[in-house]
Amino acid sequence: MTDLINTLGKRVTERWLAAIVLPSLLYVAIAGWASLTGQDHAVDLPWTLRRLTDLWHGHGSGPVPAAAVVAAALAGAGLAGVAATVVAEDVVHRLWTIRGPQRRLDALRERTRRRWQGRDPQPPQRYLPQRATVIGERFRLIGERVHAQYGLSVTAAWPRLWILTSADTRALISAAHQRYHGDAVLTAWGLLYLPWAARWWPAALIAAAVLAFGHRRARASSATLATLIEATVDAHATDLARVVGVNLPEGRVTPSEGNKINDILVKRA
Repeated sequence: MTDLINTLGKRVTERWLAAIVLPSLLYVAIAGWASLTGQDHAVDLPWTLRRLTDLWHGHGSGPVPAAAVVAAALAGAGLAGVAATVVAEDVVHRLWTIRGPQRRLDALRERTRRRWQGRDPQPPQRYLPQRATVIGERFRLIGERVHAQYGLSVTAAWPRLWILTSADTRALISAAHQRYHGDAVLTAWGLLYLPWAARWWPAALIAAAVLAFGHRRARASSATLATLIEATVDAHATDLARVVGVNLPEGRVTPSEGNKINDILVKRA
């Protein structure tokens, strides 16, 4: 058990170092560069080095203690890391999953109808886009497809399904969720760089690159996570029915049995 705890602690420390500390220190360094140089000397490296030397020696007021610089950098990195995590959860993920402007939704639905033109049957209304982004649509469609196939509410069923799954399955889903969360945090760093463009124009280029890269990665990681969640429901829906005592006349969960399961899970609320 001690070896297991030490191994898990090492993994958490490595993940924390790679995902939070290093990006936070880079952010502090760039923010300091932006504050020091401004627009006039944004990419003037010789001027920046001379300015840093002057500040380090203090112009007669004594050199700046190295410990104070390190402490200030670490404190700023810690605050930046917390800010990136909060922005990822409360801003980035919500922006990806909001319903979106009606004009955007109308354009997406029209594009879907054109893609299905000439096919039979046509996709049901509930499968047409209702989120402004691909990421949000992938997560929304988990619930729609599961309800259409089994009549189950994913919101009510998922905690029970999580308990029924094996440790390997939980580890696989947790890893996929961590990748998606990491991509959301990466995108959040892009948003945090953006305000510095008013002070230092290269920040706009950095923000654009980070936002594009983070969103591109999140499209892939969200697809993986959504697929694993839906596959878990497919694999364990019958197990859930047996656990809550719902008979399966057809040997599988149909919308009729799914509605009975929902009633039990919400305690017939």
